[in-house]
Amino acid sequence: MFVIKEPNNSFDKIGHKVKIFPTENLIGRAQFVLVEVENRLEAVLLQKECDYAYYVLEGSGYFEINGAREDCAAGDLVVIPAGNKFTYKGKMKMLLNCTPPWREEQEETVG
Repeated sequence: MFVIKEPNNSFDKIGHKVKIFPTENLIGRAQFVLVEVENRLEAVLLQKECDYAYYVLEGSGYFEINGAREDCAAGDLVVIPAGNKFTYKGKMKMLLNCTPPWREEQEETVG
């Protein structure tokens, strides 16, 4: 299977809705996640191992990365290398690429 439909199942986590595409049988080094936020991420996160690349599909808002604000809107790519603290606010639908795949123990809530 090379075409993966949008997952039906989702879960809510600290202010955003998440759907993880099941790609582990095709590519083990990356993961794709559909993220929807209506207002804001309710924490500041420190991702210890994953490089994140958020592609904004719809909406607008901003990311705060290591205290610096970066406005973003549909069509923008926001890149957050591992080791950076971040949060985001706005109403956005985003496709997230995690390299390597996300695991809960890799992430720390710092605020």
